[in-house]
Amino acid sequence: MRLPLLPLVALSTVLALAGCGSGKTVTATNESVSDVAKKVSEAGLKFNPGRWESTMKFVKLEMEGMPPEAKEMMSKILGKDRTFATCLSKEEAEKPDAKFFGQADARCKYDNFAMGGGKIDAKMTCKAEQGAQTMTMQGNYTAESYQMTMSINGAGPQGKAMSMQMEVSSKHNGACTGKEEG
Repeated sequence: MRLPLLPLVALSTVLALAGCGSGKTVTATNESVSDVAKKVSEAGLKFNPGRWESTMKFVKLEMEGMPPEAKEMMSKILGKDRTFATCLSKEEAEKPDAKFFGQADARCKYDNFAMGGGKIDAKMTCKAEQGAQTMTMQGNYTAESYQMTMSINGAGPQGKAMSMQMEVSSKHNGACTGKEEG
């Protein structure tokens, strides 16, 4: 099954922060992903480079008109952990671009974005041919780890209603090994 428009792995990386002072906060309303990335960079919020090991678990997946065989396949992945590792280079960590924040195309914008004091709360909307999708993210982060819940609601394949929720946790684990997924 093809995942929705929003690239989940890149979004799960957004919290790989290091050295975030409790006084540093970024907020945005109705802004592009590029503008939010620029604000984070200008605020001096630095990302911890290296290997990040993550676990993602789908806790809800509903899609209007889903065929029985697809429902059966989905039931097998619900509640199961998927682990992966990503590599964040020093350059990406020091100056994250819009792609790092999840969606580098103009069809997406943050309705609201707040990050600081170890918490993130964001809502992003993306428009596509089949309709709009809204993603919310809430979670906590430290310099070495994060936990986040993400929900996506809106139009799925053929414009049918879909809703999914996943939990992501990640921890920094030293230098990149060259065997990471991104």
